[in-house]
Amino acid sequence: MPRRPAGPGARGRPAIVAAMNQGGAAARPNGIARWPEMHPTTQAAFNRVLWSGGLPRTEIARKLGLSRTRLTAITRDLEEAGFLVEGGREQRSTTGRPAEMLHAVTTAYQFLGLHLHGASVTAALVDLDGRVVWEDDAALGTDSPEELVELAGRMLREVSEAFRVAAVTICGPLARVGLDSAAARIRAIDDSLRDRFEVEWGLPLWVDDDVIALTAFEQWPRLGEGQDSMVLISVGEEIGFGLVTHLAIMRGARRAAGRFDHIPVVADGPECPLGHRGCLWSVCSTTAVLHAVPGAGSLSEIAERADSGDPLCAAVLERAATGLGTAAGHLVNLLDPHKLVLTGESHTVLRNRQSAFDSALAITRLGGGEIEIDLQEFDFVEWARAAAALGLYRCLAPEPF
Repeated sequence: MPRRPAGPGARGRPAIVAAMNQGGAAARPNGIARWPEMHPTTQAAFNRVLWSGGLPRTEIARKLGLSRTRLTAITRDLEEAGFLVEGGREQRSTTGRPAEMLHAVTTAYQFLGLHLHGASVTAALVDLDGRVVWEDDAALGTDSPEELVELAGRMLREVSEAFRVAAVTICGPLARVGLDSAAARIRAIDDSLRDRFEVEWGLPLWVDDDVIALTAFEQWPRLGEGQDSMVLISVGEEIGFGLVTHLAIMRGARRAAGRFDHIPVVADGPECPLGHRGCLWSVCSTTAVLHAVPGAGSLSEIAERADSGDPLCAAVLERAATGLGTAAGHLVNLLDPHKLVLTGESHTVLRNRQSAFDSALAITRLGGGEIEIDLQEFDFVEWARAAAALGLYRCLAPEPF
């Protein structure tokens, strides 16, 4: 595939360290530059403006509990550093009067993400608004983790000719138990390799689980107002889970929370490679679905055949949708989340079979009110986008990750 662009304060401590040159953001500076160190309150003010799509100074002060004098100093520093710009006036319900808006300069920095699946790598570069501005893919020739890290360096060099890059993140099936050959390769990227990358390029290299990255991308800051919990289920060759409570991703004592793909969901289902009969993986993973339909080349083909009246394909996908709904119901019982996100190949499994999912979810759930369900279409660029966004979020607020 050809590379292409896609469409509170401490006295004496500077608010922004190693900031951008004044006025540079508007011209979309290029190169390799770490995200500047900001005072926590300054960073919080910028984050509020960024996530809100623009805010007046009065609302920033109200949300953060800042005095007018303190806020004036913070926003001045951010404007001089090229992170904020004034633009337009909007009617605000809080005051009833038009207010001068501050907007984040979303082109100020970009973040590179690589997603590893099998021996293939998909890469994406996102801006501060999470928009993909460049993407690429590549194939690895060996199982060496050094090759993957070197590929990240080459991609970084390329994109830095046109963009200012602040961090690099590599994601893959780090925490899941399964058959993806990418798991061993990504787990082999140790501290010495990351340190070597940082010395050579001057940027952090973060390595994390791809479902954690996707969960962060969906959860922070995209949960709706008043929501603080979420369950994410990603259907693919393996099935991944992201769990969020109190706006924090649950990672577990060994950073392996969310291994839920082998929970029994069908009494008379097939056996998975780990010896579980009727588990979610055995009926809903794309690997298992393809195995259940001899000669099928893809999940999309099976879905098309099911829609055309093929009884085997229809039965296999009906079972997958039912299993997915059952697993989702158990997770909803366990965590009582505000939101349920179904991603990966979930949309293909549930195409024309949403009722089977809904029925299994309702049967399994033990009471509770309405839950928001977000069913998404997805591709490998979205995985890379989530990896890049994880780097962005770690720069904006390292603590949750």
